[in-house]
Amino acid sequence: AMGKLKVEGWRPRRTIVFGSWGAEEYGLIGSVEFVEDYIRSLQERTVAYLNCDAAASGNFSLVVGASPLLHSLIQESSKKVPDPHEPRKTLYDTWRMKEPEEEGNPDTRPRIYQLGSGSDYAPFFQYAGIAALDFWNGIDPDSGVSDYPLYHSAYETFELQDLYIDPEWTVHQAAGRMWGEMTVTLADALVLPLDVRDYATALRQMTDDLRQQHGTRLNAQNIDLVHLESAMGNFTKSATAFHQILAMVDKSNPLAVRAVNDRLMKLERAFIDPLGLPDRPWYRHVAFAPSSVNAYAGQSFPGLADALFDIDNAADQAARWEVVRKQLAVTTFTVQSAADTLINTLF
Repeated sequence: AMGKLKVEGWRPRRTIVFGSWGAEEYGLIGSVEFVEDYIRSLQERTVAYLNCDAAASGNFSLVVGASPLLHSLIQESSKKVPDPHEPRKTLYDTWRMKEPEEEGNPDTRPRIYQLGSGSDYAPFFQYAGIAALDFWNGIDPDSGVSDYPLYHSAYETFELQDLYIDPEWTVHQAAGRMWGEMTVTLADALVLPLDVRDYATALRQMTDDLRQQHGTRLNAQNIDLVHLESAMGNFTKSATAFHQILAMVDKSNPLAVRAVNDRLMKLERAFIDPLGLPDRPWYRHVAFAPSSVNAYAGQSFPGLADALFDIDNAADQAARWEVVRKQLAVTTFTVQSAADTLINTLF
């Protein structure tokens, strides 16, 4: 499809790079080596990374994990793609119905999961701080299995798709259209279609969850979240103010457009700690990382989560609580720094 557009004279505003990675199952070796080799150029120039590991692990519904920056892009793109089973509906319609963010709410948005690891988005997102997403079509969760039973076996063939999962290859086609919509939008939009308000919403929810899960335990150690909540409030104010700036930016002024696009692109990088997480220095994203007890699942505020995990049974309680205090400080500093990335108060 991209080749046909090019033949017809289309030239994207931004470069599109197609990647096909080797040795994924052996530890994401291909993508990790690529990111580590080109880290400086990637961090300077890359807007986003779109991952599709297995377009049709099933045929029930779209499943998505992503940075909050990309939530709006994903939702709007899914509204432009017909559902492979009900063409009169869009992917968004059926995704929202089958994977609702809020059960029982007819106006709910579809659920978008936090990114963990287990596929090639990890080095881009967790190590380099590049906004990323991963999407596929999954199996009905009520079936009791997470993947089709022949996954990673010698029977994982084209015949399996032809006979059972996607006989007409319409699920694959819908995934391709979804990827194409997101890619062309990112490549051609004058102002990058990244919504910082969704990041503020995610961070607020993560802070509420932290308080709910660990508030009593933290209070018992005379640890409060007042500084983190202050940083969170500053981030929300900055996100709101920056969104208003975007609405007023002079799109005929290339320098003004470049200024806002740079801040949008660099926001994800602001959550990277060069020292990495405790005992996991390769994972450097302070807001999101794989869970230390389940590499496939995403974990919010992972440095804090790791320090608090099973802390009541820690052999050295004092040392563990010191790690908690340090990681709370790191998290607070990082959120405030991200807020300052959006609204420059220095000059």
